[in-house]
Amino acid sequence: DEEFLGGAVNFIKKAQKDRKPFFCWFNTSRMHIWTHLKKESEGKTGLGIEADGMVEHDGHVGQLLKLLDDLGLADNTIVMYSTDNGAEVMSWPDGGMTPFRGEKGTNWEGGWRVPAAIRWPGTIKPGTVLNGIGSHEDLLPTLLAAAGDPNVKEEVLKGTKKIGNMTYKAHIDGYDLGPWLSGKVAESPRKEFLYWGDDGGLLALRYNNWKLVFQEQRAHGFDVWEEPFVTLRVPKLFNLRMDPFERADHEGMDYSHWRIDRVFMLVPAQAYVSQWLSSFREFPP
Repeated sequence: DEEFLGGAVNFIKKAQKDRKPFFCWFNTSRMHIWTHLKKESEGKTGLGIEADGMVEHDGHVGQLLKLLDDLGLADNTIVMYSTDNGAEVMSWPDGGMTPFRGEKGTNWEGGWRVPAAIRWPGTIKPGTVLNGIGSHEDLLPTLLAAAGDPNVKEEVLKGTKKIGNMTYKAHIDGYDLGPWLSGKVAESPRKEFLYWGDDGGLLALRYNNWKLVFQEQRAHGFDVWEEPFVTLRVPKLFNLRMDPFERADHEGMDYSHWRIDRVFMLVPAQAYVSQWLSSFREFPP
């Protein structure tokens, strides 16, 4: 990671020297198994290798933030921190922990919920907390709109030469979250999220507060990577505001009754999935 950090520092310094805008994706190996600490980080927290690695990782992020300050770029740079998936609990204590059900490689929220902290001077008020739906799919249109290209989705859909002489023609599933992040609109433009498995199956769909599970992983620990998903004849239903930890189906005495009373939720779910699949006609996977 220190090699990655050095590369990122040099890249940003060169962009500042050349007076050019830049996009830097500092994609570290922290936190991911197996953690290899430098000597100075060992035993730093007294809480084990995961916590020591987090402190080391935090220091790397801090160095980049300080660099932006030192170069006078902080007020004109969007900084976002996130991770690529939820906790891999099966590798604890080297892996992470989550209060949500399941972990990486499952259909449950523990495998999908990730942190998202954004510093956007002059646009996002410090201390703002938003509870709408956002996805990494939204980063491309959001960041390009912030950089002055709000029509990238439409342009790429038609076909455009944005980089070199190559024509890019594709369907972008993301939304521009800028107006929501800035407080100009009250709600996120993203109402839906599709949970796709590593094998290509549609595991679940979320729209607004509702989540329908079409395939569920019933295994735990390392068995998650060995056992297949179970396809359900009738999807399980969760309201993630009422039950963010998805406990109702195995702990709620009246869950089955509650679920069948809301079977009509399948109708809008079909519309969302059909709309998504329709893009395959022109843009097959």
